[in-house]
Formats: sequence, C-alpha cells, structure tokens
Amino acid sequence: MKRADFENLRQNIALKSGSVIENLLKDFSLIKGMRISIERNFSSNYHEKSSFLIFLSRIEKLLEQNIQLVKEESIDALNLISILEKEVVDKKLLEKETKILRKIVLSRENILNWKVYATEILKDLKSVYNFDAFFFFFDEEKKKKIYIFYSNKFRDEDRQFIKKSIKQELKEKLKNYFTEIEEIYISKTGLKKDYKQSIVEYYQFLPESPEIGGIIGVVVLSERKITRKELEILHSILSIMTLIVGSSKALSKAISELEYYAGHDPLTDLYNRRTFEDFLRYEISRVKRKNHRFSLIMIDLDNFKYINDTYGHQIGDIVLKSVADILEKSVREGDLVARIGGDEFVILLSETNLELAVKIAERLRENLEKNKICTLNRNIISVHASFGVVEYPTHGRDKEELMMIVDNALYRAKDLGKNIVYVPSPEEIEEIIYKQRKDFHILQKAIEEELFFPYFQPIFELSENRITAYECLARITDENGETVSAYSLISLAEKLGKAKDIDSIIINKSLKMKKERGIKEKLFINLSSKVISDNSFWSYVFSIINQYSINPEEIVFEITEREAVKGIAEVQQLIIVLKEKGFGFAIDDFGSGYSSFYYLKHFPIDFVKIDGEFIRELKPEDPKSTAFVESISLLCRKLGIKTVAEFVESRETVEILKSIGIHYGQGFYLGKPQPDFL
Repeated sequence: MKRADFENLRQNIALKSGSVIENLLKDFSLIKGMRISIERNFSSNYHEKSSFLIFLSRIEKLLEQNIQLVKEESIDALNLISILEKEVVDKKLLEKETKILRKIVLSRENILNWKVYATEILKDLKSVYNFDAFFFFFDEEKKKKIYIFYSNKFRDEDRQFIKKSIKQELKEKLKNYFTEIEEIYISKTGLKKDYKQSIVEYYQFLPESPEIGGIIGVVVLSERKITRKELEILHSILSIMTLIVGSSKALSKAISELEYYAGHDPLTDLYNRRTFEDFLRYEISRVKRKNHRFSLIMIDLDNFKYINDTYGHQIGDIVLKSVADILEKSVREGDLVARIGGDEFVILLSETNLELAVKIAERLRENLEKNKICTLNRNIISVHASFGVVEYPTHGRDKEELMMIVDNALYRAKDLGKNIVYVPSPEEIEEIIYKQRKDFHILQKAIEEELFFPYFQPIFELSENRITAYECLARITDENGETVSAYSLISLAEKLGKAKDIDSIIINKSLKMKKERGIKEKLFINLSSKVISDNSFWSYVFSIINQYSINPEEIVFEITEREAVKGIAEVQQLIIVLKEKGFGFAIDDFGSGYSSFYYLKHFPIDFVKIDGEFIRELKPEDPKSTAFVESISLLCRKLGIKTVAEFVESRETVEILKSIGIHYGQGFYLGKPQPDFL
C-alpha cells in the first residue's frame, strides 16, 4: 500500500470526525447559551426549580461528553493508521479495516438500535481479527448490565468460561451489585474451541457519566500468548467499537430526551398541544369504530397575567406547575391532560359522557379554588379558572369543529364572570357551525379568486420623523363591499391548513407593488405559524423574490411571540436560513408571552415590535408605565436589536418613546394602513 493511501485515509477520517464535532459544537453552543440566558434572567430559585433548565443542562452535558468521545476515538483511529503504516501490515488486512472505518454511519436508526448495528460491525471486524467475544458493560437504571456478543455459538462450558473471565477482570467494578447479562450471537454457527487461557482487553469510556459511560472489551480464547502486533490490532478494533457504542449510547439518551420533550411541555411535564391533537384524532377514529362517546374540558386560568405581572415569572411558573399537578391528580388514570398554551389546559376524558364530564369539571374548579400558593413575601395567591365542556359527537363532527366549539364555550364562561363551568347550548352550536361553514365558503372563494390584497402601514423612524419601512397587512372586501381586516379568515385558514395560501397571495401582490412603485424602504411581512417549516412555501417565496429582483435586505419577516413559542426549534432554524440569505426578522407582540427574553438571547432577531398594550399605557405622569418599555429599549440596544413601538396613537406617546430610546413607531397617529405606499 502506498504512503498516499494512508494519507487519504487520514484525511477521510479527519474530515468525517471534524464534521461530526462541528455539528455537535453548534448544538452544544446553542444549548449552553440557552441555559446561561435563563440562569441570568431569572432568580436562583427559578433555576433550581425549572424542569426546562434541568433538561437543557442534561443535553448540554451529553453533547459535551459526545464531543470528547468523538475527539478521542478519532485520535485513536489516526494513531492506528500510523501503527499500521509503520508495521507494514498485510495489505488485505489494512483494506478490510479501512473499509470498516468508512462504513461507520451514526444514523438515528443505528443509534437507537445500537445492538443490531454493533452486531453488523463485529461481523466485519471478525475478518480483521478472529476474536471470540466482545462485551459492553453499562450502568443502566440503577443496575449493572453486561452485553456479551459471542463470535460463534459456543458450547455451554465455553460461554461459562468467557463470562467467568469477564467477571474476574471486572470484579472490582461489579462489587456489591447484581449484574444482568444479555448474550447475543454474532454468528449462529456452532464451534468447538481448543484453548488454555483467555486474553481480556478492555477500555473504559466516560467514567464520570454512569448512565452513558461504561466499559468495552474483547475476549480471545487461545492456546498461546498473543503477539504485540495482535494486541495492537485488538486495541484498534476496540477503538472502533468504542466510537460506535459509546457515541450511540450518549446520543441515544439525548435523542430519547429530545423526543420526550417534543411531545411534552418542559415546565409542567404535561403533554403539549401537538401530542394532544394526535390523541384527539386517534380518539375520534376509535369512537367512530366503537360507537362510544368522549368529552373535552378546556381550562383557562383567570387573571393569570395579573399574577405573572405582579409576582413575576418565577411565581407564575410555580402556579402553572401547581395547576398541572392538581389537574392530573383530579382525573382518572388514562385521561389525558395537556398544556396547550401559556395558561391554557385541556383534558380528554375517554368514554365519558357530558353529564359526568361536567361533574369532573366542577370538581376540578373546586380543587383549583382550594389551592393557595404562598409567595416568599407571604402573599397568598388564589387560583381560579374558567371551564368549557363539550362531548363528542354531540358538539362536533371532527377535531376542528370540536375544538372550535369548546374554545367558544370557554370564552363564554369568561364573559359570564369567570370561575364557572360552561356547556354550549344546541342553539349556540348551530350558530357557531353555521358561521364556520359560511366563513369556510368565503375563505375558499377568497383563496381561489385571490381576493386577499395588501394594505401598507408606515413605520416611522422617530428621531428623524421619516418613513423607513411599511408593514404589509392582509385585507379583504366583505359582502357589503367594505374593506375589512382578514384576521378572522386567517385564523380559520390556520386551523384548516390553508394559511400558506393567504400568505402566498399577499406576499406576491405586495412584492409586485413594491417593485412597480420602486419602493426601497423595508417591508415587514407577517407569517402564519403553519408556514414556518413548510419547505414548499419558502421555495415559492424565494422564487417570487428572485422574479421581482427584490433585495432580501429590504424584507423583514415577522411572527408573533405567541406563535413563536409553539415551535421554538422551527423558528430558530427558519431565522438562521433567512439571515443567511440576507432577510431580516422581527418578533411581533413582544412582551405578551412568557418567553420574551429567551428570544432576545437565542434568536438572531433584527427587530422587536413591542406589544401595543404596553404602548397604550404610557403616561408622562406615571413613571411605572414606562419602566417595562424602557427596560426593553435598553436591553435591545445592548444586543444591537432595533425596537418598534406599535399602537402609537398620540403625540404625547411619541415624545415618551423618543425620550426612552425607542427607534421606530407605528400606529394611527403616525399613519393608518393604506392600499398603496405613501
């Protein structure tokens, strides 16, 4: 084998391991940044009690360990090449080992099915050196377990000898522990082996992480001592298997935790909206087959915003976790409890009629009412909630209809004074369904005939009193011929999966007008949450941008804070893609949710649009009213983020905003939405 072949092999391993480490470092940096931000922005008590923070720390540690593991095993692999090069190893042997190294792929399937994958690689490694057994020793769920992979189907006495050799070698590490053994056959071919001794070689990896780290070893039954060259080959295949199994175990744990939190709310540990909707679809299909009934209870905490604003996010989180605990303990095993919004919960009661569901809802309301939370200042917080209750199929024919009706029932409970349980009447249901069908036909027609059109509201640079941007708003002509906001239809479109059709129409028409008018000011374009991860939508958008030769720097996409929190990972990925292409990004309604400062730290945001409720409350005689807006302004300036105040409705408000350093303003005082650019 030529020296150039060894060099090519080195480069191949270095490139692959470097790529893996680079991706791991990106993830590690992101997770670490998220953790540090939360630690800095909240009190130490919050840090100790936050399940989300604990989760981030775990993932950070897993990634850090895996980075180190990949580094170490890459170095071992490169050292192996140097040894082989110096020792003038048999060409066929080197080619086999090279082929195996190139074959290693740590895919998701291989990681989660590591035993199957390890068996495949060990079959190949047998051709490099004819070992008799490989073993892996892990501390799993408070018990120690050894996996033994036999190269052949040995006799019972041979297997007993191998197990005895392994236990003898690891006796100090197995002391005082029950050890479970799982035996796996690489080959099921029977073999009678002659030997006088066993040679056991092993590595220990990630010893500081008992749930991930462990010991990996190889056993050779032999009639003689093995040579130094054979020992080096054994250590080389140990390095290969450490990379495969060690990485798989670490990544498998990380994947399991990530998948768990993909379906659960990190704060309360309840199911999240996505998982709830999946269960709801399944329950509807099951009920149709079995001819059963089930009920839904939707719950919204009363005055939670007051609790959050008065006592802080730390107490707010304690309240939410307390509510989640009460809800879970107050229903039957098998009933599903989910957190589907900031302070909104839902319970799916299988095989439960409406009468029983109302009784359960009343019990939940009473249990919440009895719950008192004491703050550090010895203030007592009472928790009340409003309830909407519906039954399937009485109150809806499908998921969308049922959710719409229970949502209306909940807000009817709010209108009637809060802290009550409300069941919609047949007349209300009929009215809601009639309106939905009517709106659906209007929506379908509007999409098919492209009846949506853009209006443009100017955004002023306050210090210069000049227009520097426009926000694009969707409008439609109603049945009376009047131009109205398309908000209600957009909400319906999001529920029906048609939001991207409206967004596509508005983006196309607004960019065409921008091009025709020669407008160079920035254009802020609202996005529906459903389009964030829709690749086909973004392919269309980018094609329109190219078609009209629009400079990406003149476009700012914005999404509301409430929508962003539903898919943080997707939003984060989208922003990265958009920024790489030159587009800007804005978070709308900033300060209205519960994750505001998270976005500032971890999203490469260009603009923050402060929620209009805070702007409306600004008064020169009330310094407290400016405190929140001023803190946002100061923090954003330090982070290089521009601020936009929404709902600017007076000259007095403009002066306050200028005095506290807000960059831009938008509102009826500065300019109403118009069908064309000013």
